[in-house]
Amino acid sequence: MSAINKNRTSYAGENMAKRDKLITDNLSLVKYVVGKIMVYLPSFVDKEDLVEYGILGLIEAAEKYDSKSNAKFGTYALSRIRGAILDHLRSQDWLPRSMRDKATLVRDVYMSLEQKLNRPPRSEEIASVLKMKPAEWDKLLTDISLGTFLSLEEFYQKSENAAEGNRRQEISDPKLHDPLGDLETKEERALLAKAISELPKKERLVITLYYYEDLMLREISELMGISESRISQLHHRALFLLRAKMSKITLNAC
Repeated sequence: MSAINKNRTSYAGENMAKRDKLITDNLSLVKYVVGKIMVYLPSFVDKEDLVEYGILGLIEAAEKYDSKSNAKFGTYALSRIRGAILDHLRSQDWLPRSMRDKATLVRDVYMSLEQKLNRPPRSEEIASVLKMKPAEWDKLLTDISLGTFLSLEEFYQKSENAAEGNRRQEISDPKLHDPLGDLETKEERALLAKAISELPKKERLVITLYYYEDLMLREISELMGISESRISQLHHRALFLLRAKMSKITLNAC
């Protein structure tokens, strides 16, 4: 074997070793992402399936990671793991048509009430118009939570893709810059922040602790002094209100 081929073989071996180490050292990230996503899913969803897709995302991240970039591997991998799992969930299409119709009906009631009251309606006000008891309302929100979650994820992803596209453009040519793309991302993030600020106090606190402080539902339950099942209900209510708000923004933009 020539010296060049030996060097190539050695270099390839080193890269494989680095990749394998990145994977084994960061398997806990898969468990973390799956744990965060499971709160949105129907009980029949197999957690191990999500773990498998998460590992595929981790492997892809390890293979494509550029250590010269500014991003830490953990941050880079989390995005890929989450993306792989969400792609799998979208492909399953678990939300039946009847449930989609109910989700649309509830969103329309939200918009109608908001116009009538001149403020974002509270969750119980929507349930009252639909003539639903609290238990029925909470069950409906739980049933449609996967679709709600995926809709919000798509909104987030749009912002992330715009930001990533701008970063790639700047790397290829520092002189090129798309201020409109940056503005769109900032505006969308500002709109989402505004929607969160308009949530009722408890729902807003749950969203803040879960997404911004990165606490699990159990930890939020202990902090707020109410049951984990109640925290889960508040979480589902908050997601629905956010989705309704973002849907209105999307429709107004069209």
